[in-house]
Amino acid sequence: MSDNETRDIAELKKYLEEKAAKLENELNLTKLSLKLINEALTKVSFKPASKLVEQPQKAVAIAEADQVVRPSAPVAAPIVPERSVYDRPAAAELRQSAQPAESKTTEPQEQGFPIKSKSGEDLGTFIVGESSVRILPRPDLALSPRTPPFQSFFIDRVIGEMKRKDEMAVDAGSKDPMSIVEHQVLLDGEVIKEIRINNIDEDSRIRELRSSIRWTFERMLEKASRP
Repeated sequence: MSDNETRDIAELKKYLEEKAAKLENELNLTKLSLKLINEALTKVSFKPASKLVEQPQKAVAIAEADQVVRPSAPVAAPIVPERSVYDRPAAAELRQSAQPAESKTTEPQEQGFPIKSKSGEDLGTFIVGESSVRILPRPDLALSPRTPPFQSFFIDRVIGEMKRKDEMAVDAGSKDPMSIVEHQVLLDGEVIKEIRINNIDEDSRIRELRSSIRWTFERMLEKASRP
């Protein structure tokens, strides 16, 4: 056996002896703690600790069994008075109540705001949901997604910058990857029908989108009106 091997074995022996002494010391402290706990419990009650632990468990088991065995008292059915022929709703009323409600532009938990130009012209509707925004241009304006500055400014710069900030927050671990801003432009032929923007969870972004789309629509109308 070489000198290096002898030295390694000696160091290993020393390490194991120190570890054994440490474990033995922890064992002695654990036994002492248990002894002190038993003495404290003895002063409170003559029952050993194991009995004190078993007692509430048995009580729970008995209570559960009691709930299973004992049937509940029968519940009396409510008495509904008979209705006369004159109390029954008319057939026309029944047909009216059975008709589906008319569809609305806004869904539940949404609030719509008008998009107005500086001159007061109606440009569309800005709808705020729980964590989303929907933008509905006025249909007769026939706004095309190819008209500047829709793509270059509103999509690439405004929404694109929000998305880039979210991606940086995801990389830093402060944002869920599923909450990155997403957008979708719905078309009716070559006309913008609706713009959907999801994962909008900040009021500042709602304000930015609302002011940006107003400016964008105004510039698009100016471009479209030029010969």
